Amino acid sequence: MKLTVATVLTLAAVALAYPAVDKSAPAKRQNAGDQIDVSVPSMTDASGNVVPFNAQNVHKDATAKGI
Repeated sequence: MKLTVATVLTLAAVALAYPAVDKSAPAKRQNAGDQIDVSVPSMTDASGNVVPFNAQNVHKDATAKGI
């Protein structure tokens, strides 16, 4: 009996904690204007944009912050 009550309470807590997602909301996508060929090495810049890989322009966040 105790196990049944504990199980029901646990399932109720999970059901209440599960986030409600608005299915009609548009999904956030990256800008597809600059499509990079998948066979070319690529990286992300400081803004999060996908750019072709260039070893000279690698963004070093820790260095930029002075760490």
